[in-house]
Amino acid sequence: MGKLYRNLCIVLAIIIFFAWQTFPPAERLRLGKDLAGGVTLVYQVEIGPNEDAKRVVADTIEVLKNRVDPDGLMEISMVSQGRDRIEISMPLPRQEVKDLKAKFEDELRRLGRTGLTRERIAELTALKGDERAKRITELAEGNEKRRAALEKLVSESDQAALFRSEIQKAKEANAPVSELDILVDKAGEAELHVEEATKAALATVLPPAEIRQALVLSDRKRSIEDATGKKIQLPSAREHALSRIRESYPDAKDQLELVLAKYNDYAKKRTTLDDPQDLVRMLQGAGVLSFRITVDPGRRPDEQQLREELRLKGPRAAKPPEAIWARINQIDGWYNSQQDLELLQANAPEFFRGRNYVVEEYQGQYYMLVWDVKGSRLTKADGDWSVSRAQEGRDSRGVPAIDFVMDAPGATKLGELTKDHVGERMAVLLDNEVYTAPTLNSAISKSGQITGEFSSDERRYVIRVLAAGSLQAKLSPEPISVSSVGPELGADNLAKGFKAGVVALVVVSAFIVVYYFGAGVIAVIALLANSILVLGALAMNHAAFSMPGIAAIILTFGMAVDSNVLVYERIREEILRGADTKTAVRIGFDKAFSSIVDGNVTNLIVCVVLAYTGTQEIRGFAITMGIGVVSTLFCALVFSRLMFETMIGWGWKRIGMLPLALPGLQRALTPNIDWLRLRPIFFTISAVYVLGGLALVAYQGREMLDNEFRGGTAVTLEFKPTTPGSEEHMTLNRSEVQKRVASIADGAAMDSPLRELVNAEVLPIDPQQDGVTSWRFTVKTTSTKSDQILEAIVDKFADVMEQQPALRFTGSDADAAKAPIYRVTTGDLGTNIGSTLVQARNVGDSIGGVAIVLDDITPPIPLATLQRRLEAERGNADFADTLARKRAIVVTSGDVNAVKSAVVVVSDENLRVFDNEARWTEQLANREWDLIAAALSQAQTPASVVIFSPAIAESFRAQAIVASSLSFVLISIYIWIRFKSLRFSLAALIALVHDVFVVIICIAVCQMLYQHAATESIAQSLGLLPFRIDLNMIAALLTIAGYSLNDTIVIMDRIRETKGKSAEADYHMINTAVNQTLSRTVITGGSTFFACIALYVLGGEGMRPFAFALTVGLVVGTYSSVAIAAPLVWSGKRRKADTQPSSGQSPGTTGAVETISGAVLAAR
Repeated sequence: MGKLYRNLCIVLAIIIFFAWQTFPPAERLRLGKDLAGGVTLVYQVEIGPNEDAKRVVADTIEVLKNRVDPDGLMEISMVSQGRDRIEISMPLPRQEVKDLKAKFEDELRRLGRTGLTRERIAELTALKGDERAKRITELAEGNEKRRAALEKLVSESDQAALFRSEIQKAKEANAPVSELDILVDKAGEAELHVEEATKAALATVLPPAEIRQALVLSDRKRSIEDATGKKIQLPSAREHALSRIRESYPDAKDQLELVLAKYNDYAKKRTTLDDPQDLVRMLQGAGVLSFRITVDPGRRPDEQQLREELRLKGPRAAKPPEAIWARINQIDGWYNSQQDLELLQANAPEFFRGRNYVVEEYQGQYYMLVWDVKGSRLTKADGDWSVSRAQEGRDSRGVPAIDFVMDAPGATKLGELTKDHVGERMAVLLDNEVYTAPTLNSAISKSGQITGEFSSDERRYVIRVLAAGSLQAKLSPEPISVSSVGPELGADNLAKGFKAGVVALVVVSAFIVVYYFGAGVIAVIALLANSILVLGALAMNHAAFSMPGIAAIILTFGMAVDSNVLVYERIREEILRGADTKTAVRIGFDKAFSSIVDGNVTNLIVCVVLAYTGTQEIRGFAITMGIGVVSTLFCALVFSRLMFETMIGWGWKRIGMLPLALPGLQRALTPNIDWLRLRPIFFTISAVYVLGGLALVAYQGREMLDNEFRGGTAVTLEFKPTTPGSEEHMTLNRSEVQKRVASIADGAAMDSPLRELVNAEVLPIDPQQDGVTSWRFTVKTTSTKSDQILEAIVDKFADVMEQQPALRFTGSDADAAKAPIYRVTTGDLGTNIGSTLVQARNVGDSIGGVAIVLDDITPPIPLATLQRRLEAERGNADFADTLARKRAIVVTSGDVNAVKSAVVVVSDENLRVFDNEARWTEQLANREWDLIAAALSQAQTPASVVIFSPAIAESFRAQAIVASSLSFVLISIYIWIRFKSLRFSLAALIALVHDVFVVIICIAVCQMLYQHAATESIAQSLGLLPFRIDLNMIAALLTIAGYSLNDTIVIMDRIRETKGKSAEADYHMINTAVNQTLSRTVITGGSTFFACIALYVLGGEGMRPFAFALTVGLVVGTYSSVAIAAPLVWSGKRRKADTQPSSGQSPGTTGAVETISGAVLAAR
């Protein structure tokens, strides 16, 4: 017993460990796009005629990952799809994460509102008396240190002003020079005190932009070796930048810690980007390589002026003539020792000056000055070229180096660039960021070599950058397919999937406990352990938990029950033969072992094929299913057996089961039917309905295929609440939606893509009891002009949708240079925009800012919606630097419910038109115009939009054919090898093909029932939809192929056992095998059938096609195991001499009858 307890403790420890990995589920289980909401983008990669497609796609993914998620912290997945496509998926942030971000942004806004700047200080010192005191109170915001600093500042300022006044009076009185010198010295000293007081006051207020820039930096830990070779841990780039802020603003430490606490709360929960559009923007223009000669220190007489401009304005506004400031991508590679690092941090300009670079620091980032003139650069603007290859090599001394080869145009252009700059440094830039800047030892043309003191990681880093040069313009500028699911749909899918899983677990558990008594309880415990192992494995691997994943877990319940049934039925047989409990359990597990392994291996084959050939969602299903297969084997063959042996060791003497308690049930479960005699009937019936069904499938044709296999657009509509804030929504029935959609086609031109909507398919989502009324619908069409389709549908349903359409207004298509942008130079808005307003509008608090006119807004929009759209865009990463600005919307035409014209007024104390008009134009006026265009010119999409180009559809069809063919071939080979018989393999294959055909036929029947008015009510009452074949349906069909084979394997395993060493199975052996295994065939199929029914009824419409296919497949699979596969195993050549049964003997037995305690058993 000691060994038994040890093994049991090990198994329990494993289960507890996996359970610990799962909790808390809300944090540890990563929800996929269909459960959390999210977006999937498919981009096409241009592959040249002589290029290695696999390498190009892999390199592209590497570059994109480095651009989007360099630290690998986001749940953004990028995988290859077919030969030349990349699928990128991003879940939407959870509401909890959105709330934490809002708290962080609110704290930053609060800092921005304080806005203590030198300009405001100048305004303060110009005030007198009560106005000054009031302004000090406003700027102090209750901060006593800041109040004291401001009071000291104005006192020092008054003293300096007094000295200036005395100097002026002395000059007017022609005072002696010595007296003037004394006054000037005192005035200079006073000005120094003013500057010190100013810095002290500014040190009490944190600049939001500087904090935000620091938090964008990498938090990846760094290390370096000292002179002795010992590794020294260094602060991350973010930690270094925050340390600088703490040193610069010592009196604002509490404010900084509060902001950082809010950010850390947000960052801990954040696992994805805040908005899908951020992802699209980050992917645009990715992987663009360029070469630029660096500017040598002292080469430009205005170098110090350029440095000062960068420090004051930042890289966006600082635009030196004939050069650009390019950010250094990773500063780690530019120092080799702790001494270097200390020098870099203490004085970055001098550190790089000693290495012949012009580099300046701005908000924790380092920027290098490089030339931007012809003859000193090689960019896309200089023609088409690329790097053909980059790899690791060795220089003349045998030291590792980096080799690269240019294409023909690139060789010519690089030769022209480098021949005049030998001895200078050439920067290698990717997406305008400097990755390395080696010295040119000689001119480079076709091939070049970069040498230096690179570590192996640094060499790989540069090689990836150069390899990305072959990717220029490789990625399509826009995604060719977009699939998005709103968070509401995701939450609904999750709730229904969870409910279906719980019901399936309860139903299956209840059945097995009622049927197998105490043994059933062990099976339920094993089933729970199985669930824990699957969820724990998903959590540990950070795998996305999706709708197909829920289906896979429910199927795992069925597989686990099947395995237990096979064992228990074997145990029952041994008990009936008179074996004691311990012996029965041992023999039962031993004899069921091969059937359990064979059945699960075929499922595992399908999982591997799907994981290798499927899309990301299908791979998620395959991974979950594969984990379920492995955990089922472990729980059925290890955990369950240990529990049985433990219970027997504790004195369990008798295993009870329902058939043992009810002899009548026992006899019913052991029939004596001559199945081979019925073979012609089975074959004829099967042939008739398969051939007839295939004719029906041919009649339906391409209508059987979903948009994924045909190409097209699917738009999901969500109707607005009946009243604001209500949980009840406006509803329509399917025919009403169909008529509206068809009317779009009727009113369109003959050559318009909208004409395709005449045959659009309309599907209600989660309809009411009548099956046709809902507040959500999906409209599918074969047109791929998604923008026009979407705009037309949204416009047609404007009365029932809470939509945000694209807005048009005067100048909306113009660029910033021609946009209706005006300076705010007076307090009267009408004077600023050159218009006489019906009512005077005072904008005196925004003088120095910008006014942007939105005239003739079409369609008119509520003021609250206009504000919400602008604020939402302002919160995006691209415009987050504008959050601290003061802004207002003034309605000039219409009312708050329907704004027809408005003026957006924005001001920023740091960007006033009077101070620097060029800077005002670049950073305020143009920036605000870009923000308005981004927020208003694009329609806000409905809950879900899916676009499939014809090229994607063709790719998916090819994937489906490959996956199906490969699965069938591998399963057939496995059966052939396992049973050592080609006949067994062919019998199983024919049964599988039969099962798949029947499911496809049933799909066609559902379409016809749903599409005809006479039968539509029947389809609705049964929950049937016009199911179509898509990638999920292919996954279901292949799952059927693996799962329905289980019953076939059980029968074949018994045939193999019965025939022993005989060359072939004879007539009676096959009949006996089918009769003996019929009970477990029905029970295993039945338990999984009920799990699939739960999935079908409760899993929602997202699950229903999958569940329908599985349910039909299970029923027909059970039939084909008995009626097709088993009869095909018999060759018809071999029949024993006792073919004719003797009197009183059933034709389904061999005559070997054992009587044990009054029970009659067929021979083993």
